[in-house]
Amino acid sequence: MRTPGLVLYNSLAPGSLEKTVTYAQMVEERGFRSVLVSEAGFDSLALAQHLVSVISRIQVGTCITNIYLRPPLLAALHALTIDRFAPERLLLGLGTSSEALNKVYGVAMEKPAATLRDYIKTVAGVFRGEHETLIRMKAMGMVAPRAAHKIPIYVGTASSLCLSVTGELADGCFTSQCAPHGLKEVLGHLAQGAQRVGRSPADVPVAPLVHCCVCADRGVALRAVRRTLASYGQRSLYARFLARQGFVQEAEQLAAAAAKRDMAAAEAAISEDLAEQVAAMGTAQECQKKIEEFEKAGASYVILFPMAIDGDYERGVRATLEVLGQ
Repeated sequence: MRTPGLVLYNSLAPGSLEKTVTYAQMVEERGFRSVLVSEAGFDSLALAQHLVSVISRIQVGTCITNIYLRPPLLAALHALTIDRFAPERLLLGLGTSSEALNKVYGVAMEKPAATLRDYIKTVAGVFRGEHETLIRMKAMGMVAPRAAHKIPIYVGTASSLCLSVTGELADGCFTSQCAPHGLKEVLGHLAQGAQRVGRSPADVPVAPLVHCCVCADRGVALRAVRRTLASYGQRSLYARFLARQGFVQEAEQLAAAAAKRDMAAAEAAISEDLAEQVAAMGTAQECQKKIEEFEKAGASYVILFPMAIDGDYERGVRATLEVLGQ
């Protein structure tokens, strides 16, 4: 098993934003490769900026920074600022987020693939010091920032069009709600994009987000996975992705549950087979075996997504850290 990363979702439990620092320090102490933070109610880049000041070695990143919430120039300048104080430790994870969450923000999620392409190009241009704003700053005698080294740009997506854009322009890919066999499709879309611009598909590593519940009580672990997959599976993008992986009946039932806003029905729609395929759950050995399945299917490494155990998010995080660290 290769060294995994770990993503912290600060919206999953009251007070968990304040505990993110403690969790991040534990992630570093336990030998994980990276700690990533989400953007659900809080600013992912601001949180990443704080974390690099309290942990000193491992990579810190965003998973994801929503491209509809800030102009690309601002996101790039913020990333450059973080990198200045923590050289070569930032991973900038970008994504379109979901229609449901963007609707909450009052954002129209228009032309996601085209918007993503323009966004990545702008951010990468700023990192190279080539953006027109920076050129104007220099002409005024101002100091224009520029990355002193590579700041990797990853994209989190399950959309075939956005995956193609990722293969064309990004440095890596996150994907989620994916079984090991589903990585074949992801890798195929990435390769299409990469080959379109003469890149090698090997230049675009895939790091799937893998829901994780380390709990010897299989019934408890299965409930945790069903609850999480039901939440994501009601979003049309992920329902379609699950259907493309062969979980057609589950996807149809999830769509019906979403239309009725029936969470209990959505959880019931998550078959045991789907839960076992997509998530790492159960004993430490069972979770390690699932991680290795993803690696054998083409993942460069996995990013673990700890889930609440019987509603206790801290218990889920600590179990993952204690058992699956180095």
